[in-house]
Amino acid sequence: MGNKARRLFRVNPNGFTLIEVMITLAISSIAMAAIYGVFISSSHSHRTQEGAADAQQRARAGLDFMVSNIRMAGLDPLSSATAGIENATATSIRFTADMDMNGAIDNPNNQERLTYTYDGVNQTIDRTLYEGTASASTQTLIDMVSAMTFTYLNANGVVLGVPLSAADLANV
Repeated sequence: MGNKARRLFRVNPNGFTLIEVMITLAISSIAMAAIYGVFISSSHSHRTQEGAADAQQRARAGLDFMVSNIRMAGLDPLSSATAGIENATATSIRFTADMDMNGAIDNPNNQERLTYTYDGVNQTIDRTLYEGTASASTQTLIDMVSAMTFTYLNANGVVLGVPLSAADLANV
């Protein structure tokens, strides 16, 4: 090995040379850029998945709430409240249930008259308490719904045409 080669590989007790520092900075910069790229990609993926999971959970909770209420449609333990489905279309259902079991559909606080409506313009499913009365109040139950249709079946499982006639309302 010649003198020039020995000088290049000789340990300098005074510190690092400028070339060594520059090479170290270049390698560190490349490594940090790669780590940053992976971090940004992972962070974006996490936010996207978190948003999707949140939307699914809100939809699931809203639909469970809606199903629970619809299953109570027609609750009339005293056979005097004339509870049942009042109106049924492809985009809405209005029904009553005697929730306080007093024989009348009367108390707005007990949510005895409910309407569920799909609003295609705003892409929401809305719940209206006591629609058509002075006590009416509407709340958005689920948002960002791109499509929804109510389908009604009779006791034999046959799909009924919408809007339902008065005779078909009792058969749902």
